[in-house]
Amino acid sequence: MKRRFFPLIFLFGLATWFMSSCNSGENANTDELTGETIDSSDIREEILISMLAPSDMAVMLIDNPDLHFNKDIINPSSNYKKYNTNSKIALNIGIYTADLSYASLFDQEQITYDYLDIVKGMSEEIGITQSIEKRHLDMIKNNKLDKEHMMKIINESFMNTDAYLRENNRQKVITMILIGGWVEAQYIAVSLSNDSPETNPQLTESILAQKISLELMNKALENVKGDKTLMPLKNDIDKIYKLYLLLEDNMSDENFKKFCDLIKQVRNSYIV
Repeated sequence: MKRRFFPLIFLFGLATWFMSSCNSGENANTDELTGETIDSSDIREEILISMLAPSDMAVMLIDNPDLHFNKDIINPSSNYKKYNTNSKIALNIGIYTADLSYASLFDQEQITYDYLDIVKGMSEEIGITQSIEKRHLDMIKNNKLDKEHMMKIINESFMNTDAYLRENNRQKVITMILIGGWVEAQYIAVSLSNDSPETNPQLTESILAQKISLELMNKALENVKGDKTLMPLKNDIDKIYKLYLLLEDNMSDENFKKFCDLIKQVRNSYIV
């Protein structure tokens, strides 16, 4: 499968340049997620630009010939009805995007279509009007598409969402979507690992490689102290990062299970 990665370099490479406004604090942007005013330095946009879309994160972690699709580990489609705050909706747009990418990789056409429809509806609820085009949904519904074409549609839809949010200075929303997608991709991966690093060494290697992406998220969130929306997410990222360091020091079955348990705990708190 050809993989189209999110703009600039990623493979979770560190961003090497910063916007001139990053430390100036000259302008405040109103993010419609909470209606609060945030300083432009609160969220490092250039770091967010260098991160993968949730769909690419899922591909990177799960595109493995020894794995199989397990419907039980994705966020149930019925859950979307209970997300009645903008924060929950934004997090779960990322989560459902990772889920539908996972389903697409394993040729689950109906689930992919259903979840694209859910993401479209949730995006419209928080004012993202250019996320998923109806023609894409119709193409998936009426035609048997190969995985490469399906992933192209998923990524194009995410790109539309990302571009719209950046143009409208809604950095909080894209931050939450990316965090939700990252956590869900890791959740799927650790679930498929059966809490053991020996189940699938290739998958374990991919899981461990995400430490760099976590460092990027930490940099993007380093100035959000006191923000009631983003600070809880930063606390989650910090806890996960500490366990990454533990795994680097001692990759034991016990430590890997601690890591898996924390990923599951954080993810499950996002989908309730």
